[in-house]
Amino acid sequence: MLQDVALRAQQAAPNSLAAAKLALGSHQFAKAKRMYRTFLVAHPGSGEAQLGVADAELALHEYEEAEVDYRTLVSTQPQLWIAHKNLVIVEAALGRWSEFDRERALLRDARQRGAPGITAHESDVIDTFDLRGKHWIVREYDDPAGRSLTRYNFEHFGPDGRVQEYISLESAKAAEQALQPQDVVIGAGQKSASSIQDFALNFYTGKTHGAIAQYPDGEPSYETVRSKVLRWLQKPR
Repeated sequence: MLQDVALRAQQAAPNSLAAAKLALGSHQFAKAKRMYRTFLVAHPGSGEAQLGVADAELALHEYEEAEVDYRTLVSTQPQLWIAHKNLVIVEAALGRWSEFDRERALLRDARQRGAPGITAHESDVIDTFDLRGKHWIVREYDDPAGRSLTRYNFEHFGPDGRVQEYISLESAKAAEQALQPQDVVIGAGQKSASSIQDFALNFYTGKTHGAIAQYPDGEPSYETVRSKVLRWLQKPR
């Protein structure tokens, strides 16, 4: 009898995780968090469930709780890169810029030394915010990408899933030489950020484009760029 109970519990465990994952993927974040936490009561060492709880908290904008749970995970799994990537988003939301930069530097170092489990050349979502009824995500390119050598892209998507408008911190010289905005394609970069002498913060929509700010003396901090973007987006247009 006891063996039957144990067997049923073992069989139910994967299904419980699958159900929690399905709830998370269906944007039922509060439900997913409850399900993952319930699973953790019976399986305290489940890294997958711990990550699920933290991911649900991030989606619920429970940033301080998410920070604690992600840091608990990386304390025992230091190469769990997805947790480090999500910590970048959490620290941006909390405005903890030193921690934000520290996590980005850790990921950059992992790529440069060829650490297992992380791709050498990829973009990371490092920030999200909502402003004036629009949701924006921010991508960072360790190696500036595309013909205009993009370093950061602030992107707003339409209901069809396509980018409606975006703001890029990019090489001022390369941006001037690029084709029309609708033809600019983000791709594999050829240069490092340190090799770009002057940056420009430019906006692009389906109808127009222009400059928001110029940085002739080198790359500004992300905190500086973010502040400039937020002020510009808040202006009536």
